[in-house]
Amino acid sequence: MIKWIPGSDDLFIAIFKNGTVLIMDKERDDQTFNVPEPTSWVESQFNAFRPHRSNKYNPVSVWKISDKGLTDFAFAPDGMHLAITGVDGQMRIIDYRNEKLTDVFSSYYGKLTCVDWSPDGRYILTGGEDDLVTLWSFLERRIIARCPGHKSWVTGVAFDRWRCDEQTYRFGSVGEDCNLILWDFSFSALQKPKHPRALASSPPTILPKQWAPPPPSATSNAIPASTLPPTIQPQSALPINIERKKSLKSHRLFRGFSSPDTSSLISSSVGSNTSGSTIGGGGGGSSFGGRFRKRSSRSNNIFTANNDFSDDVIVEDQLKQHMPVLHPPVKKNQAAVLQPTTIKAIHADPCLSLTFREHTLVTTDRRGRIRTWGRP
Repeated sequence: MIKWIPGSDDLFIAIFKNGTVLIMDKERDDQTFNVPEPTSWVESQFNAFRPHRSNKYNPVSVWKISDKGLTDFAFAPDGMHLAITGVDGQMRIIDYRNEKLTDVFSSYYGKLTCVDWSPDGRYILTGGEDDLVTLWSFLERRIIARCPGHKSWVTGVAFDRWRCDEQTYRFGSVGEDCNLILWDFSFSALQKPKHPRALASSPPTILPKQWAPPPPSATSNAIPASTLPPTIQPQSALPINIERKKSLKSHRLFRGFSSPDTSSLISSSVGSNTSGSTIGGGGGGSSFGGRFRKRSSRSNNIFTANNDFSDDVIVEDQLKQHMPVLHPPVKKNQAAVLQPTTIKAIHADPCLSLTFREHTLVTTDRRGRIRTWGRP
């Protein structure tokens, strides 16, 4: 799959069945390259590198994301975040400008096949082999609802940007059951889960006062500014302001539990250090706390004034690991349900994609048929 990078006339992204993502420039010449083997668990989750020192050759950058195939990807309206789905049943959120994997979400069952963002960047849609459309909150980093209705694999999802406002979001999906299904999402339309306790495992979000793109570090693998497209500002997107708090008390509480990316995840770990959705958590979910290096003997007594620097160094070493936050799948009875408003058989063959236009809907099927429909 190939797509242009939003805001750029030259750069595009291609994903492949070997789990690799290439960032290419149409003005550069192509040249062969080798993908290095990962040397650590962190690199096996996400490894970004530049195969050529010269600015004359493609690819601009290479991301090794998985050993299994990638199925779909979509840019957020802000042009800075990228959602990628794969055969391994995971949706990965990547900070495109800093080339950093921030979050990994898992499907209920099977691989994920398609993904789309809401026009304001608040929500993400996925569909897959579990016959479900899943609605995720990007700001809160959690599942909002599962949307049943398909009788076979979901092959395409899309938000209807002409029917989305602050209260209601219209989105649709198509699948191998040849059906087109439409949903109108609002929190009042959700059927509450029977056992909602698991929803609390996802950290709450601290909404920012003002958005400021984080400056790339001098030692990071950030994409050079000359190759970056201009930032696209959505009408009502609320990206997360990245701040680092170096309170000694906070360091002691969130050590080994937090994500290196957002202060919201750090602050949430202070309040719930047994969360199962963060790496290294001490109370369930995936535990990777042992991956961090052991504490130095210099910082055994962290309550002395002379050890503030040692404590900061330990935390910074952990943050520099670029560990993503793993979000385990939520059980079926622990997620809210959103029922469809319209179900319509539209093709004789399995459907492949759905696109909303201002006055029509466009669908495709496996035989290559393209059909245009009036809005319901």
